[in-house]
Amino acid sequence: MRYSLSEYILYINFRFVSMVFMALPVRFALLVGRALGIIAWRLDFKHKRIAYRNLRIALAGEYSIADLKAILKRNYQNLGMNLIEVMKLPRMDKDYINRYIKIRGKDNLDNALRDKRGAIILGAHFGSWEVCFAIAGVLNYPLCVFAEEQTKNPLLNDLLIQIRQSKGVEVLRVSDKIRQVVSNLKDNKFVGMVADHGAKEGLLVDFFGRKTRTPAAAVRISLKLNVPILIGYIRRIRGPKHELVILPPLEIKKTGDPNQDVVVNLETINRITESYITRYPEQYLWTYKRFKYSNQRNILLLHDGKTGHLRQGEALVRLIENVAQQKQIEVKTKSVKIDFKNKYTHLLQSLGLGLSQGGSCQGCSLCLRSFLTHDTFRELQSYFADIVISCGSPTAAVNFVISSENQAKSVVLMRPGILSIKRFDLVIMPYHDNPPKRDNVLITDGALNLVNEEYLKSQVSDLESQVRLKKDLVLGLLLGGDTKRFNLSLDSLRPLIPQIKLFLDRYDGQILITTSRRTNTEAEHLIKQEFGNYNRCKLLVIANERNFPFAVGGILGLSNMVIVSPESISMISEAASSGKYVIVFNPKMNIGSRHMRFLDHLAEKKYIYLTDSNQISGTLEKIISGKPSIMRLQDSLRVKQALIKLFS
Repeated sequence: MRYSLSEYILYINFRFVSMVFMALPVRFALLVGRALGIIAWRLDFKHKRIAYRNLRIALAGEYSIADLKAILKRNYQNLGMNLIEVMKLPRMDKDYINRYIKIRGKDNLDNALRDKRGAIILGAHFGSWEVCFAIAGVLNYPLCVFAEEQTKNPLLNDLLIQIRQSKGVEVLRVSDKIRQVVSNLKDNKFVGMVADHGAKEGLLVDFFGRKTRTPAAAVRISLKLNVPILIGYIRRIRGPKHELVILPPLEIKKTGDPNQDVVVNLETINRITESYITRYPEQYLWTYKRFKYSNQRNILLLHDGKTGHLRQGEALVRLIENVAQQKQIEVKTKSVKIDFKNKYTHLLQSLGLGLSQGGSCQGCSLCLRSFLTHDTFRELQSYFADIVISCGSPTAAVNFVISSENQAKSVVLMRPGILSIKRFDLVIMPYHDNPPKRDNVLITDGALNLVNEEYLKSQVSDLESQVRLKKDLVLGLLLGGDTKRFNLSLDSLRPLIPQIKLFLDRYDGQILITTSRRTNTEAEHLIKQEFGNYNRCKLLVIANERNFPFAVGGILGLSNMVIVSPESISMISEAASSGKYVIVFNPKMNIGSRHMRFLDHLAEKKYIYLTDSNQISGTLEKIISGKPSIMRLQDSLRVKQALIKLFS
């Protein structure tokens, strides 16, 4: 085989450096290794990002952000010392082992050899695992291990194999793996395998709360040949001192289903592996993409407590779940209400991030701890997310920090305040927010919502027990309430009520009504007075007295036509998505230019009809007689397409 000049240079340098470190005293060499680890921690941005993300996935619920940053630094120091020990491996003799290595569970190895069935030694890339080759060789244990070939530099790969074999350990090639395992076990040898790498073709098993592909060969062979599995790990105590732990033979469980047997035992192995990784996290090889082959995605939904914003976020989560289901991906969701320390801190946070030049400051979290309440910060730091969703400008800055912290995809609903749109992976903005034309911006006609055929059917089934309808024509009335700009006044309702009754009497119809929690007392009193004993009113829900979560969806599902008050973008968008005729009354009552732009846009596209309350009857009659085509708001279809790209 021909090697490139760069491969030769790297090989020669490694041999020279190895000779130097073999000549140095152990403690001094390891001190240099720690220093090299710190340098790598400072400069190795690529692998440090991978390692930190893995730490967040596995241990966010156990350790704080500051703790994880400290763990990562110690992890690099350990990796630096591990590298030195690889170079010094040929010089490790019995005196070295007796002086620096404490072995627990040696009798488990001896018992396995006496049974003459061989055994699988199952470990993980934990501690200074290369030292195990020296231990096995010096103590004359018949060990053979599989090694992934370093195809990027075959010369170094061959050198590493020579170093491992210098202690008498047999290194096997991964090709024809099963045959070699069976052959060596029959010769009463130990076969070393790993439980955490080479998992592309493994089974999806829970590992640190995440469905992740896990190598299954060891368990399959154990079940088939009835050979024991001994789980072992080595951990650095301090400097050159290590502790090697060999656990008693794994109790192999048999359920009667061969496939389930493999999964059950892999779950047990993963629990054991998790236990020592959690205790000594700085000693695991976090730079490997352990969770790459996972079918699980965690979603974090950030909201400010406003019902409309929360419902939009929940609608987006539902769309993500639909896309994930098509791709056979499991989704877990956590919703967190963002509480700032006071009403000014979200502005300060947004301003600070808006002026900053960089992206992520992983492991810092100062901009979260300084502005959020303690409980909110604790919830955010204890959950790892693959996708972070926020709705509304106050939560956008938190989204930016948390998605950066987790290296997650960031999705923002509505304009993200003063933060640049470029900082997010996907921004979903309605037309009335004057969205810019950018690749990461998706423009919707209205507000995202949960309303579709499936949703309406479920809501109707819940409401039908409360309602008995006997007429073909059913009118729905959805009344909102007061906002900063809008007041649902008696002056706006008094002309509306006789118009509705006139229409219902003329066309022999029935009506279903619900108010909202924002509806003021005077408006509620008037509605109860006018419709409480009205024989055509088959449902009257006063939300502040007794609310039904299925009232709005049920009314939309059962009605032919829906009348909606003008102040709620979310409620109007839900109605326009229901596939029914939607009439919005009194659209110009102090609702602001942005809101009016929303109403005019939907009216222009025939999703809704705008009219004054004293003209409702005429508008309804025109619709009945003309029977225009129903234009259904379908923002979710476009959002789904964008989400598919987000998953790719």
